[in-house]
Amino acid sequence: MRRRSFLALAAIPSAIVAGAGPALAQQFEPMTLKPIVKAVREGDEEKVRSALMKGESANQIDSNGQPLLMVAVLAGQIPVIETLLKGGAFPDTMDKEGNTSLIRATEKGDVDVVEILLNKNARVDTQTRQGATALSIASRRGYAEIVRALLAKKADPNKADFTGRTPLAYARQSGKPAIEAMLRKAGARD
Repeated sequence: MRRRSFLALAAIPSAIVAGAGPALAQQFEPMTLKPIVKAVREGDEEKVRSALMKGESANQIDSNGQPLLMVAVLAGQIPVIETLLKGGAFPDTMDKEGNTSLIRATEKGDVDVVEILLNKNARVDTQTRQGATALSIASRRGYAEIVRALLAKKADPNKADFTGRTPLAYARQSGKPAIEAMLRKAGARD
């Protein structure tokens, strides 16, 4: 009898357990995590590599619906990011909100991660659900190094979001003349 109730609890999806309260969710979540998911969350590159060598996929999602690569990107875990990419992680996989790892790295202003993703051929003109691109985000926030890196990979400086604003409009609105100049040099038009 006791064994059956324990097995029944262990089979409860983490999403349901999470609704029962944080203490209960923490108690049962480790039982449902695959080794690679746990390793990525912990930022343990050696365990990630080991899990990949045992045949786990680098393209799994965690219990929050986030691709593992994005979990590592949001945490800024460069060794884990590189290991996942070498293990076959797709750089353009979207999370449940429709964002790619490149979009998330750009939002954080993480130049190193943006460059790693661009070197793995992440698509530069992918749009969020609102139509924003990495270039429009970087232009609005004043991330000149990211703008430069995206333009070097042929990001479209004229791609408008769903409000009709382009990266140039965002740079102008934010008072970023150096970024405006880079965008104009790359062919941005008013």
